[in-house]
Amino acid sequence: MNQHFNLTRFGLFLKYYWAENSRSYLISLGLVLGIMLLLMLPIVRSTHYNEMLFFLHALGWFGGVLLGGSLYTSTAFNAYASPERGVSTIMLPASRLEKFAAILLAHLFFVVLIYLVGYWLHDSLVALANQAIPNDMRLYSAAPYEVLLTLGFSYAILQGAVFLGSLYFPKNSLIKTLGILLVVVVLTFVFNLSLAYHFTGYPQNVMAFPFSPWNLFDGQRYLISYPSPISDVVKAFLGLVVVALVGITYVRLKEKEI
Repeated sequence: MNQHFNLTRFGLFLKYYWAENSRSYLISLGLVLGIMLLLMLPIVRSTHYNEMLFFLHALGWFGGVLLGGSLYTSTAFNAYASPERGVSTIMLPASRLEKFAAILLAHLFFVVLIYLVGYWLHDSLVALANQAIPNDMRLYSAAPYEVLLTLGFSYAILQGAVFLGSLYFPKNSLIKTLGILLVVVVLTFVFNLSLAYHFTGYPQNVMAFPFSPWNLFDGQRYLISYPSPISDVVKAFLGLVVVALVGITYVRLKEKEI
């Protein structure tokens, strides 16, 4: 098969991939959205601020977006999970790049859709819940920009890692990938927290997540943010991590087909 990219072959393979997987993807999408609604909707029945209901709402939003997107992405390379299906996929009349681009585009559509729908549900339901609460009482707060930015980068890196893991691990790819990510996240969190304590003179309490501002409490609260140029570098670095994960996945696909 000619390995040069051809737009017509790409379109035909994308149609084939959608025909093969659309039913299961749409069913899974309905299941994910159903679980998100089940956890996020109860706050609209509030007559006052309820921490438990807001916790369930946040759990449905974060959990539904992060895990829902990961469930999709973990199936990206199911066709290569067994030798029989792998050989038949390799024999399809499309180049390696065309297959990879079609699979990437199909999963990118769903993971972006889940993220946007999750944010829309959060913003709409919080506004709706606040309409039933008197103005002189505490209201629910929609997620600020910093939280959305952190969630967005975390989501993108998670999907990039799961995308790679779906090809690297033939069996139980999601469990294995999440296990490795958990170890990496814990080590990164501990390292970042140690830096925060060291550079701030060991205050009473520090809340510091990787690549985000440090919150300190030492008699009073302080917020230490990155300078604007450093913040831009951090965002660029996180974006490069996602691109690198996708690039490594393509290299791994070349090795697997050989």
